[in-house]
Amino acid sequence: MLSVAAMLFMAPASADTTDDTVISTLANQGIVITDRDTTIATAHQVCDGLDKHYKSAVLAVRLVRDTDLSLSQSSYFIGVAMSAYCPQYKARTGSTPGSRS
Repeated sequence: MLSVAAMLFMAPASADTTDDTVISTLANQGIVITDRDTTIATAHQVCDGLDKHYKSAVLAVRLVRDTDLSLSQSSYFIGVAMSAYCPQYKARTGSTPGSRS
């Protein structure tokens, strides 16, 4: 499912309780996880994109384009990634001033 994203979002992933929580939270939402490491790497890439001031909405659309996630699933994925790996962005919306599109 997220194999295309793996090529775009390469980052080391290590198994820990945060990773386990991300995987289980996504699975509970009905998001099929075919490759744990790719999913975790993609979640970390969300934070990298936010660090570069990309809008969360833009990142969600990229996930839709590069995976088989729906827009709703992609948006949920972005929220889970932010909560788990970059909580400093939890309050951020897709319309912050100076954000890239």
